[in-house]
Amino acid sequence: MQTEDAINSTAELELAPDPTADLEDDAEEIEHEGQAYRIPRALKGAFLMNADYTRKTQELAEHRRALERDRQGLAQRLETAHATVEERARLTAIEDQMADFAAIDWETLGEEDPQTAQALWSRYEDFGHARDRYVWSLSQREHHGRAQAEREVAEQLAETGRVLSAEIEGWSPDVASKLVEYAGAFGVTLDELREVADPRLWKILHRAHAGDELAKQHQTAKQAEQLQSVRPAIQVSGGGAAAGGVRDELGAGEWMRRRNEHVLKGR
Repeated sequence: MQTEDAINSTAELELAPDPTADLEDDAEEIEHEGQAYRIPRALKGAFLMNADYTRKTQELAEHRRALERDRQGLAQRLETAHATVEERARLTAIEDQMADFAAIDWETLGEEDPQTAQALWSRYEDFGHARDRYVWSLSQREHHGRAQAEREVAEQLAETGRVLSAEIEGWSPDVASKLVEYAGAFGVTLDELREVADPRLWKILHRAHAGDELAKQHQTAKQAEQLQSVRPAIQVSGGGAAAGGVRDELGAGEWMRRRNEHVLKGR
């Protein structure tokens, strides 16, 4: 049999407030890396501030990596451009000298001084081989430059796609295709859009397209309301109304045809 003190202690425990209840009332749910957590409301601001700091730090690091990639790419392009200029200058000099050789009367020189003619002809052929090497080298540089530029554009567009997928709900190749078509209506070509790798510009284009689509929907709804408001509500009673009468649910063309028939019959 319980003593009086034990009974009183049990009653006090039952009547005492649940200490976890206040914690639950003072808690707030947040999301972190796809998971939901409940934390004290007083800590929410600090948590969000830390999350914002982390996000900005990551953005800054990505920006620095992008700048470094751009710097390396620029240095490589400058080196290639410098080498290309030098090779073009040498090619021009060779072609100028070959033009001088082309003015020689080889037949006469061969008869008058065969040894000199042979030496000059050999030098002329050397210039020709050198010219072919420079032409081939320049062609390879141009091909490599185009391929490199295409790779850089593809990488930039891929990165743009990743950013847009994260920031625009429902982003997909189909959405991108609609934006390309939308931009085309303003004279912007596909090649020009390929040069645009800045996600901010694509987001502006997406918002403009969404705004125009919403405006079209509102205009269509408004026209439908106006058409409904001007249609006369003529009803034909009796058995004929069910089969061939004029009713509001009919299409506009069928409504006019039945109405005209009804007017003619009433004359």
